[in-house]
Amino acid sequence: MAFACVLISDITGSTQLYETEKATTALAHISAVLARMREIIEGLGGYCVKSQGDDVLSYFRGSEQAFQAAWTMINEDWPGSLSVHVGMYVGDIMSKDNDIYGRPVNTAARLSSLAKPGEILLGDECFEMLNPETKERLAMIGELQLKGMSEPTRVYSCSVQETAEQTVMFNSATTSRGSRTESAMFTYRGKVWQISEGETLSIGRSDENDIVLDHAWVSRKHANVAVRRWQLEYTDHSSSGSILQTPDGQKLAVHRRATLLNGSGLIFFGPDNSEEASSPVSYVVVDMAIQTA
Repeated sequence: MAFACVLISDITGSTQLYETEKATTALAHISAVLARMREIIEGLGGYCVKSQGDDVLSYFRGSEQAFQAAWTMINEDWPGSLSVHVGMYVGDIMSKDNDIYGRPVNTAARLSSLAKPGEILLGDECFEMLNPETKERLAMIGELQLKGMSEPTRVYSCSVQETAEQTVMFNSATTSRGSRTESAMFTYRGKVWQISEGETLSIGRSDENDIVLDHAWVSRKHANVAVRRWQLEYTDHSSSGSILQTPDGQKLAVHRRATLLNGSGLIFFGPDNSEEASSPVSYVVVDMAIQTA
């Protein structure tokens, strides 16, 4: 077994190309894209395993090199109106008979199939291994329950499209995507905090936190809220978990993971059956106003 970052890059638009071009022309364009993807991978230190149909399976020793290869691919000016979408995941892989196997391969394939044209989707461990400046290009889109996976996978997105064109997950089916988050306001026992892009609030029992909750069921450093890439992110670090409640009463349990918030609601701290109902933190997300002349 070897640790690696698996990258699956897939071509979008090949089926339509065969409808609009002669078969020989379409095949020439697709072959050129596959050859160029292999060239990009090898040029950045990656290893091409195989091409199957319209995709290329490869792996890298590190996430940064894999991301740079993926970034180059989605920004390439491909022929015949073709584009590329990518899935990336890290972990232990096994090599046998000129192929690779393991959870990273399966997960990268799932992420690639979910990614839109010109988009990269990657898992949380892959994200943590990236350089700080590279991380700034990505937006956390939430916890995805991928087919065949026992636990949700925290996924990040990077796209050449506008933010609205990226893959987005929400806490409930009733939530719809609005404009980008400008700021978020939090209220607890009459005191108000407000954060905007790039700012973070810490919540917990310790006096070192911005919002201090003096309850036995609250961890010393229970959670953080931050506006990153114009989205409000709530991250639970506690041993007891958090409950997010929407105005219509729907609840979402969050325990040692992150999720995105929008609209308004309440944050309870500790398990659902604890006494935390007497002291929730309320939040309101303020979206950017779009002005027209």
